[in-house]
Amino acid sequence: MKTTEINDRDRQMLELLAQGSSNRTIAERLGYREGTMRVYLHGLYKKLGVGNKTSAVIWYFDRLKEEGARTVALGGGGAEAAEGPPPEETFGDIALRQDLQAALGAMSIFLGAYGRVWEVANRLKGEEADPKAGRRRAQSRLLWEAMLRGDFAYAKRLYDEDQVARVLVESPPDCVLLACMLRLGGFTRAADRVTGQVVRRRKGRPGLTAKDVALLAAVREATDARPDAGLAALHRLASESASKPVPRHAAMVALYWAYRGAKDRDRACMTANAILAEAESVRQQLHAMGERPLYRDATLPSPTTPVGRAPAGRTARKAARRTAAAQA
Repeated sequence: MKTTEINDRDRQMLELLAQGSSNRTIAERLGYREGTMRVYLHGLYKKLGVGNKTSAVIWYFDRLKEEGARTVALGGGGAEAAEGPPPEETFGDIALRQDLQAALGAMSIFLGAYGRVWEVANRLKGEEADPKAGRRRAQSRLLWEAMLRGDFAYAKRLYDEDQVARVLVESPPDCVLLACMLRLGGFTRAADRVTGQVVRRRKGRPGLTAKDVALLAAVREATDARPDAGLAALHRLASESASKPVPRHAAMVALYWAYRGAKDRDRACMTANAILAEAESVRQQLHAMGERPLYRDATLPSPTTPVGRAPAGRTARKAARRTAAAQA
């Protein structure tokens, strides 16, 4: 990477790829035909020694990190490069420096499908563990966590491995999330095909709602020809308090990544803060129900007490109480 020289056009293409732009959008921005743009992109991948769009974006981010580190080492880059995080950093600032998944940490279990609310509800119903449902939940959470950290290439791998039909049958809402991720990652053709399958599936069959279809349309507009209208539609879906939690959470996260793609850091920061507030609201609801969703015992364990056993004094007192009750 150190010896690879890129020209201005290469850098422009890489910047647009990093924003999740489609080949058509890149061609329009740079003033080329879409077919010509594909040829230039193929040449760029060959120059960088990578095989696809995702690898090119990773190469570009690595290059930016290297250039930034070299600037700081030379004493350049201004005070911002040398001082690190700003004072009174908000959650949104941290999410912008890292990603939503890393910033949320354990709080991510309160968002998306098959989260902690689903687990608690199943337990309260007394339902027996279903291995098939467990597998479906695990796959759904992997997709959701990839969405949070912006790993849109994960969705592309599922698409390339012909997993769309399986996901659509087992969990139609997950297929909606998959299509949104493909769109946000710039995989336009794949996103169109998955969206078509989702829309056909909805006709006359359960599992998908009007909100799901509206989310697909909003993400498409936000990343394509009508970004303002798409962002407004995403904002409405993310703000509707009466909406079901899972589509609303997906709309909030999609809105965050759409703002990131548009380089609107302020709105992306505010959206990330709203996502954390939503996760905290769910945690408080569970807490009010008597649940401790992140811990069961907050007591510091003694280094001399075996884990899982009560201290000897407490055990002796319980035994004494049992004896007294038996003698009464």
